[in-house]
Amino acid sequence: MLGQRIKELRKESKLTQQHLSEGIITRSYLSQIEKGLVQPSFDVLEKLSEKLDCTVDDFFKTVENKDLLLSQVKKEIKTAENQVNSNLFDKVETFVQKNEYLSREDLNEYDKGILMWIHGKYYEYKKDYNHAIMFFEKSFYQLEKGNHTNVMLRSLDSLGHSHSQVQDNEKALHILNKAYRIMIYDQISGMLRISILVNMGIVHGKLREFYSAINFLEEARDLNDRLGTYYKAGEIFMALGVCNMELKRYKEAKYSYERALKYFKLCEDKYHEAGTYTNLGILFSYQKDYYQADLDLRTAINIYKHVKADEAKIMNAQVELAKLYYLQAEYEKASSLCDDIIKVGNNNKHKAQALELLGDINYRLSSVEVALDNYSEAKKVLVSHSMLCDHVCKKIADIYFKLGEYEKAADSYQECFS
Repeated sequence: MLGQRIKELRKESKLTQQHLSEGIITRSYLSQIEKGLVQPSFDVLEKLSEKLDCTVDDFFKTVENKDLLLSQVKKEIKTAENQVNSNLFDKVETFVQKNEYLSREDLNEYDKGILMWIHGKYYEYKKDYNHAIMFFEKSFYQLEKGNHTNVMLRSLDSLGHSHSQVQDNEKALHILNKAYRIMIYDQISGMLRISILVNMGIVHGKLREFYSAINFLEEARDLNDRLGTYYKAGEIFMALGVCNMELKRYKEAKYSYERALKYFKLCEDKYHEAGTYTNLGILFSYQKDYYQADLDLRTAINIYKHVKADEAKIMNAQVELAKLYYLQAEYEKASSLCDDIIKVGNNNKHKAQALELLGDINYRLSSVEVALDNYSEAKKVLVSHSMLCDHVCKKIADIYFKLGEYEKAADSYQECFS
């Protein structure tokens, strides 16, 4: 074992037996040491270690079987990939913490691509989309180099989805269009095709291209039917409900939301179940079925609070409930709920919506100057997040005009078009 170790270190140093033995022992004696035929003295070992730029202890260290170690790493990557597909992210977290795998140079492009995708899916699960996007980009780059179409498309699909989650919908559409073209060209089917179609539908819907969104979503739904699967069925029907509601196809929207609710309940997805109740509440509000709208929105809020959902989701349902009270002229209830929303630390669009609604209430109650303050605060929140505020600017301008402050009114009207 000692002789073999000396031989390995000599070869790593790119020395011949003649070069290493020179001035210490004969080449023949070194050959016998490396073959394990003789046991060298400590003095000889010390001189050999100096020439090999190591310590004597290094001669006695056990060398890892690198091939065996690499095989184990590959096995762990495959296991983690299966855990991602089974949504076992508590186990995936343990794997991700072994971040030394990311710097391994002995992994091939395929394994590196899968490894990066696993990390991306973990950060997507944690809703850290910036890190998810970074890993999905690296995954796609690695897998694009080889003939790994299916997993490469999976990374591209995940990348597009993450961009849509941060509302970078134009970028998401560009990426998903690329995935869609490859999918058609290579005749990719199965769940990967469904996923790409669903993400295409959702992004088209976010861009208010509702008819094309419905086409993609219905194709995904029909493929599920042909395959006898229910992959992303809840998401498909939820998105169909949103698109049909925007197109004022209320009957179709109600049917889609009820189907979505069924699937989310079956898989115990409370988060999306609450989202569906929120959308049903909005739908019934449009139809002036205020009793059912109130019931559904309260159900959504209770579920969100029970599962400790993001504050933004709770605020969204609360804003819709406050709007419902406003429509029924229950201004005290609406104002109280808006005040609760505003007290929350999150400075997001829902806070802006609550401030705007407070402005509408005060304007309706002839508290014009208070309404002006509400609208101005709503505008500040929207501007701070680079969101459109032209509708609020118009309300501000209308108040200035009513107060006879025409110059300020003109400035605010101008902001509506800037």
